[in-house]
Amino acid sequence: MSKNLKKKFKDAMIDETPDFKKEIISACENQTQVPASTSNQTATEKQYNRPFFFRRIALVMSCIILFGAGLLVGKITPQTQPDALAQTHVYIDVNPSLELSLDSENVVLSCTAVNQDAEIILNGMKLEGVELKTAVNAIVGSMYVNGYLTQEDNSMLISVESGEKVNTSEFLNIITKQVNDVFENSEMECAIIAQEVKATKDLKQRAKEQGVSIGKMRLLDKMIDDLDDLTHDDVSELSKMSIKDLNLIYSQKTNNDDNSNGEVISGSVNVNVSESQALNSVLEQIGKTVGDVEHYRVFILPSKHGEFKAVYVVTLKFFDGGECIFEVDFQTGNITARQTDDDLDGGAPNGNGDNPHEGDGQHHKP
Repeated sequence: MSKNLKKKFKDAMIDETPDFKKEIISACENQTQVPASTSNQTATEKQYNRPFFFRRIALVMSCIILFGAGLLVGKITPQTQPDALAQTHVYIDVNPSLELSLDSENVVLSCTAVNQDAEIILNGMKLEGVELKTAVNAIVGSMYVNGYLTQEDNSMLISVESGEKVNTSEFLNIITKQVNDVFENSEMECAIIAQEVKATKDLKQRAKEQGVSIGKMRLLDKMIDDLDDLTHDDVSELSKMSIKDLNLIYSQKTNNDDNSNGEVISGSVNVNVSESQALNSVLEQIGKTVGDVEHYRVFILPSKHGEFKAVYVVTLKFFDGGECIFEVDFQTGNITARQTDDDLDGGAPNGNGDNPHEGDGQHHKP
């Protein structure tokens, strides 16, 4: 973690968090010590059995500076308010999925882990009673420290359900900025889709059936509605894909900088291979040039090779009427056939040594 990023966490926590130095020291002094000779726990067991902030104090004091105060912020024994008072619900998906309930002042009423990864992120955190900005700092900081947000996997989905008194469009911009501010002046950038969601009974039921969060299910619905290349038959496959890959696919839609549809898209997903590199690699692979192509298109779709991931789909239409479609991996640049035409001279070997005529035979819109 860069010094600038550490300083950012530190400044945010110092500005918005009460001083818990005495409480932490007192808690450490009162912690019962287990004699080494009587402990048979493995290192992993100890890691998950000890309170989160004790482990961070013992391992890296700088982690307490980053988000340790956020773990105990507000009150040592917070009084959780009834969730019925919630004016806004915020669903955060990276791989960890969690839900925040906020009152009219954007103070956290409750924070719930939706899956096991989120339990790791929230381990030991006491976010009830704190302001949203502080909670965002603590959650995003924990995701970064625990390796869920990285340069390679930098995507986040934020879904907001709000009451009539809340300007949802304004709120989406606010929380997007709060996440971006965490990584300001650092080498890290977060690619965010922030969307409005209405947690209807139908949406909840379909999310449960697909094994995804409410926010992710809403995103899948919008992807199918907004992108011509996807249909409802793709829901099951899309539900198994990461937020990063869904972000790559969805960010292709037109007017993606317009929040009139109840969304804000910020930042870009990091990939190793660009669109132009994917196109040139395919042309080189089959021994053709751009001059041989009447029409080409490079877009992003789920892979058709049994892997739940997004890939570049490169379609080439030649002047003689021949057409071929290839998939190119974002990270490795590997090329595999999606569909080819027999007009290509016997087919060219792809990146895995297979014959490109062995594509799945499906034709997608050019």
